[in-house]
Amino acid sequence: MGAFLLISLAVCLAIAVLTDLLKQRIPNWLVFSLILLGFSGNVITGQFYGAWTATAGLLTGLLCFLPFHVFGAMGAGDVKLLAAIGTVVGPNTIFITALLTIVAGGFIALVYIALRGGIIDMLRRYGAMLVHLLHLQPIYIPPAPGEAAGLRFPYALAIACGTALAII
Repeated sequence: MGAFLLISLAVCLAIAVLTDLLKQRIPNWLVFSLILLGFSGNVITGQFYGAWTATAGLLTGLLCFLPFHVFGAMGAGDVKLLAAIGTVVGPNTIFITALLTIVAGGFIALVYIALRGGIIDMLRRYGAMLVHLLHLQPIYIPPAPGEAAGLRFPYALAIACGTALAII
């Protein structure tokens, strides 16, 4: 991956994080610009193989996070952002990026919950679910309305962290 693509990816991720933090949205113009950049950069450097790499990366990124969106756990902008990153980094790296993003997202979620004072409520809920599980009656207890564990947080930061870790 060339320096220009890497710098452009970093700039796009910074814009995505800022807009997600400020507006809870990742703009389509940013996602489509990144897709165009990824395809162009890969085709210029790898020609046919580059086009295949960008396409496979886009589809892999899309398929990694699409189930989360279908079940309401993630916004469409996050799914599109990961797919766009896939056009730049290719299918192997985007799969690793998705895994590292999930780890980073879990860590950020715990920090987010802790900062909002929701750790005790969360532990209480998980304790109750564990008791049911030990009695062979698994049950999911959703967070109460307004509970910190039930609030959404901007996921672009987790995607940016996962991308950086995967590239490193």
